[in-house]
Amino acid sequence: MPGTPYITPGMLTSAPAGIAWQVIPTLTADTAAQLAQLDQVCWRATSLVDTYCHQPLRATVTTETDTGPGLSRIAIDRHTDTGTIITRYSPVAEVLAVQLSPTRAFPPQWTIVPAGQFRPRHPVVTSASPTPVTTPSGGNVIDVAPGHITGRHGRGGWNVQYTYISGWAHTSLTAPATAGAVQVSVDDVTGWAAATGFCYDGPDTEVITATTATATQPAVLPNGAGTVQAGPGTLTLASPLTHDHPGGTVFSAMPTAVIQAAILLATVQALEGIDAIATQSMTGQLAGGTGALATEAEMILDYYRRVM
Repeated sequence: MPGTPYITPGMLTSAPAGIAWQVIPTLTADTAAQLAQLDQVCWRATSLVDTYCHQPLRATVTTETDTGPGLSRIAIDRHTDTGTIITRYSPVAEVLAVQLSPTRAFPPQWTIVPAGQFRPRHPVVTSASPTPVTTPSGGNVIDVAPGHITGRHGRGGWNVQYTYISGWAHTSLTAPATAGAVQVSVDDVTGWAAATGFCYDGPDTEVITATTATATQPAVLPNGAGTVQAGPGTLTLASPLTHDHPGGTVFSAMPTAVIQAAILLATVQALEGIDAIATQSMTGQLAGGTGALATEAEMILDYYRRVM
């Protein structure tokens, strides 16, 4: 499976969840079987987070096409003549391209809006110091400079295609990284340029900031609108790593609350999957059961949920 789940078995088992993880999935399972099961649990928890939020929370390159102005997602501000686009995913971290074609044109005849003529209305909040932002911010509106999305073709006269990055950068090392390194290989560089996050590695967890993100093979935007640094590649860090980190170590700019919600949902998945003998052998009891854990996770994720 491509990419990195929001949590890994190492992150899960080091969390104070009150579970004897060695009984997952059974008391007699060997280490390889336990790791395989926990890996599945982490992926299921990741899927549950995105499903509950109605959108991926990891940094994602998305292209959408809608019709306007005057329809649900494409409009013109009557006071400023600024074009407005309401995206399906949020928060919009970066707008990569906006293109227009008259609705009556078959096939579409796309015109690329020049760079600098569009921007997120509510950019994601960043810290002035190299500290990860741990609260929700940003929005799902793109403003387009006057003169591009116009009413000259009437209501619904334009097809508007727009590509943007939403969510928070999230990846993992594809090779071990040593203390002092300023370049690291990761499985996804999407959204990492100028992003700050945590390197999650137990007692060796540290804050990292990427100055540049370089994809091994940049993704090509539609209709010749350029490329974007997305997919496997290399991060250049603002300062050297202070610890050694093994391959698979998670680098994430995702709010820590989302990580916590994923841990809670993974715990629910693990508890619901173990056998009766393992359940009787648990070293601790989780007050309120799995329902309480799932409810707590949903309460955390409500701040990141997309309204349909």
